[in-house]
Amino acid sequence: MGPTKIMIIRHAEKPGTYGGSEYGGINLLGASDNESLITLGWERAGGIASLFNPTNGQFQNAELAVPNFIYASSPATAGGKEPSQRPYQTISALAARLNLTPNTSFDKDHYKHSDGMVASVLAQSGTVLISWQHEDIWQGPGQDSVLNELLKKTGTANFSNLPTQPWPGSRYDMVFVLDRPSGAGVFTAFTQVPQMLLAGDSIAPFK
Repeated sequence: MGPTKIMIIRHAEKPGTYGGSEYGGINLLGASDNESLITLGWERAGGIASLFNPTNGQFQNAELAVPNFIYASSPATAGGKEPSQRPYQTISALAARLNLTPNTSFDKDHYKHSDGMVASVLAQSGTVLISWQHEDIWQGPGQDSVLNELLKKTGTANFSNLPTQPWPGSRYDMVFVLDRPSGAGVFTAFTQVPQMLLAGDSIAPFK
């Protein structure tokens, strides 16, 4: 049996301009690092720990669940792209809270190979959380992406509610959820779940 639920998030906020202010990345020790999250991103990472493992057991959305396995792109090796600490940093507090060791053995672009991240995820069971770069999570129907590869490898036809456009560059606040209660065969549902963790987060689904 494979996973019954797969949840996908983009890493939290990266260096750039937010609300008219310029933010630089900082690592866990507070040192400047352009490949790390900014302060807003670290704030989101803390919120994600509660979003996927609420202390009172009450999820803010019934589509969410406590992950049994967590994946993040490798913070150490780049493959064909520059490495980034951000996907791992985004789930680090959640992983520590759950006493889970995230799987960070796959480069950013090593998701669609026969021995890639998607194949590894589909070999797990229960609930899986993936933290990745938005450019690789979703590029639109039929385009190379993590979500499209999950659909293709399970023989799932495109859902009518899939976004028609790539993951928006300005949005860090959404969870993609795929469900298949049997743990085998095609996925039966795709849902967008707003995180609503920080000021400015939106409930608007991606179009």
